[in-house]
Amino acid sequence: MRENMSLLSFWGLIFSLIAVTLFVVIYSYQKNKNANQNIVEDLRQRSVDIYLAAKTGEAETDSQKFRGAADEIERLRAETSVLFWLIIAINAAVIIIFSLAYRIF
Repeated sequence: MRENMSLLSFWGLIFSLIAVTLFVVIYSYQKNKNANQNIVEDLRQRSVDIYLAAKTGEAETDSQKFRGAADEIERLRAETSVLFWLIIAINAAVIIIFSLAYRIF
């Protein structure tokens, strides 16, 4: 009975890690599919257009805000990509470690 419970716990853990990994992959895919991929370029173009249209202090402030928003979106996308692959790598490492530990012990 103890061996069966240990095996059941092992496979339960492996399946839960696989489920989390699949959830992250599907969530990221859906998020990227629905996201506007050109938003950074649009914000930067609007920044230039506003600045060129009216050379006032207010236009320059608005232009800087658009440019700042584009930079922030680009930074967040890079961080999201890193976190996505980090989650996948951690789950894969845990599955490998548990598989090796189960075989050894």
